[in-house]
Amino acid sequence: MLMMTNKAAVRLADSQASSGLPGNLIALNANSQPAVCPSMTSVVAKVSARRPSRPLQAGESVFLQGDRVNSIYILQQGWAFCYQTLEDGRRQIIDFVLPGDVVSFGQAASMSYGVEALTACSFAKFSKAELDAGLQEEAGLAMEIMQSVCSSQSRAFDHLTNIGRRTAKERVAYLLLELVQRLGRSGMAARKQFSLPFGQSHFADALGLSSETVCRCLSDFKAKKILVLQRGRLDLFDIDALAEEAGVLLDDENWEEQAPKARMARA
Repeated sequence: MLMMTNKAAVRLADSQASSGLPGNLIALNANSQPAVCPSMTSVVAKVSARRPSRPLQAGESVFLQGDRVNSIYILQQGWAFCYQTLEDGRRQIIDFVLPGDVVSFGQAASMSYGVEALTACSFAKFSKAELDAGLQEEAGLAMEIMQSVCSSQSRAFDHLTNIGRRTAKERVAYLLLELVQRLGRSGMAARKQFSLPFGQSHFADALGLSSETVCRCLSDFKAKKILVLQRGRLDLFDIDALAEEAGVLLDDENWEEQAPKARMARA
């Protein structure tokens, strides 16, 4: 069975105690929404705060697949997702966008993907010229943006492997594990209350599965007392068991800061 190191277990227990939650429980609350987004790095937050916010309601698009986009967007608050659609309307969710993430960064004549709001959210909008000016004024901005872009690319590789080689249950477990880790790295983890503000159809579109298959996987995790996911709220009771279901290792004491490592051999 996969185990966290003692230090990691103590840190997790301490943060749960301070939140008033029972042991071994990480609660992701659909109704919680931070007033200030702690997941945004200092320079990105400083620069984006100077820009007028572009508010969106759930279901509205920042831009559509195929649009010509001359601006760069940084999510300030809320949730969104990147997607591609086929001619018959079938949709593949490429990635979930969290505060501090950068979208439409590149030189393509038209966008190969669209971005849609999952919740009420706001984006800071930059023209290429404005971004160039910001890069000259703020040391470290270029590095932070590149780190965001590189993280997005790394997730894209992981998602390809997840869909192409993992079983249905492993796919669901891996995506949940990834989101929990991203939320942990955001700086909001100490509160242990976050939303997963999407339904089984979004899971299905992100994982290449049917909603019924996703439902069966989540029911199995519930029966094993690993987690409960309902109405946008995730209660995660055993992160090691979730990693086991995903077929990955969490063998570093700073597990929330590390990408999960694929297991070389399965028992």
